[in-house]
Amino acid sequence: MKWIFAFFYHMMMFAVILFSLFHPFMLFDYMKEALKYEVPQSATPFFVISFFMLWIYIAMKSEFLGKPYRKITIFLPLLQMLVYTAIALNVGLMLLNKWAEDGAYSKWVAIVLTIAGVIAVRLLMSLLYWKYPLVRKSDGR
Repeated sequence: MKWIFAFFYHMMMFAVILFSLFHPFMLFDYMKEALKYEVPQSATPFFVISFFMLWIYIAMKSEFLGKPYRKITIFLPLLQMLVYTAIALNVGLMLLNKWAEDGAYSKWVAIVLTIAGVIAVRLLMSLLYWKYPLVRKSDGR
């Protein structure tokens, strides 16, 4: 029974890894289409990104389920950064959609707000990793 759960979990993590790797590229394409055709594009709902964040959290906290990701140590930090990047791009796409749908502001203001939104989320991610670094500094021992 334990191996069935582990198999399901690892297949789900594989799907999370694949989606997280390709998701930012999809969002860039959606942003380009929104700017080119001036038509709103579908953004990824935040509950989907939250679901992926839950799977990453489980992999970080569980000894058994996180074993493969501790062997290949780059996976968890990579997934975290990709999810944060997806959040930043989703915020930017939402701002572009607000321009394309409602015409609330001009195209250049939408582009500047999108860039500012992405930069703000990236700065928050930098602050997070500054406060909780991925690699702890050694004390010289």
